Amino acid sequence: MLAWQCAIVFSVAFVVAYAMVPASKAIALRLGGIDYPGERRVNDHAIPRMGGIALYVGFLAGVVVMVIGVNYFSWDMGNVLAIVDVNYIQLLVGVTLMFAVGIVDDVTPLAPRSKFAGQILAAAVVYGAGVDIGMVRGIFTGELLELAWLDMPLTILYILVFVNVVNIIDGLDGLAAGLVAIMAISLMFLCLRRGNFVLVMACFALFACCLAFLRFNFHPASVFMGDSGSHLLGTVVAVVSILGVVRTQSLAVSLVPLVIAGVPVMDTTAAVIRRIREGKRIDEADMEHVHHRLLDAGFSQRRAVLSLYALSALFALFGYNMNVFSGPVRWTLMGVFAIVLFVVIARLRLLEPVLAHHYRRQDKAEPRRTRRKLY
Repeated sequence: MLAWQCAIVFSVAFVVAYAMVPASKAIALRLGGIDYPGERRVNDHAIPRMGGIALYVGFLAGVVVMVIGVNYFSWDMGNVLAIVDVNYIQLLVGVTLMFAVGIVDDVTPLAPRSKFAGQILAAAVVYGAGVDIGMVRGIFTGELLELAWLDMPLTILYILVFVNVVNIIDGLDGLAAGLVAIMAISLMFLCLRRGNFVLVMACFALFACCLAFLRFNFHPASVFMGDSGSHLLGTVVAVVSILGVVRTQSLAVSLVPLVIAGVPVMDTTAAVIRRIREGKRIDEADMEHVHHRLLDAGFSQRRAVLSLYALSALFALFGYNMNVFSGPVRWTLMGVFAIVLFVVIARLRLLEPVLAHHYRRQDKAEPRRTRRKLY
């Protein structure tokens, strides 16, 4: 029965998102939400950047179908213990507010402080709806530890991390949508293990929207998701992660969603470290992201994106198994993941300003190439 319900939610979300892409392009052209070629852009012509509208409407359609199924067709959602205390109307308001911040930024770029303030406000509304970490289990004792006054700032920070890592990784055609699709499927399996079927369907709706959008967004893209899309996707991933994985789990399991989102988290963390080391603002753009490194190495857009899909799938596999196994196996997986992460960061030179002395020595020993071979 669950399979049919998920298929219906997936189909509706996919069809609506797919059908809304042309409309979102028309709205972008009307409002001036256009990405023009520039120094930091990889597109060589003007492209509408408000595809987030299609993602929002498609995801909302999937959620509405789920609500109709529960209320009028007796869909059995099984054990929803982890989300019974959520105010769904307020949650929708919070997600919509985050989406609206992105919409405004797509049309009229906001100042960094104004944009961040809007993100905090939207995340606070989501927190007020009952989406909170609440408590975690001690690493050694296994006892539930109340976060108390730390709950609100940690939950808001958690949401903001996902919103901004998705936003920052959105630098190549199809990259952000594909990575979020991989995250959605990974989180779906984790929610299924805990019997949270509402969240399972939410993951299917999110996956469907990303797939539909990729039809227009994969290289060569005819539309970008913009900040409206990245803010929406980041918020939904954060909400599902908190309600389906993080709540009442051990600290190690609480980190699993961050492992699943390893590619954008790695890229954003490296960017923040680089900019602090160089004395720049952390929101100051540069051309040193993971996708830029792959392009500099001679990768085509498609090859770079597919390579990052594969890396993301590998990280998702690590994350899933960290949730499945416990004890020595889990810690071994975490150790192997840390090694893989270190190798990727080193080979892609994501921390080159921080490790300048090391790379200068390496470049003296090996003649510098315009396009550096990564492996």
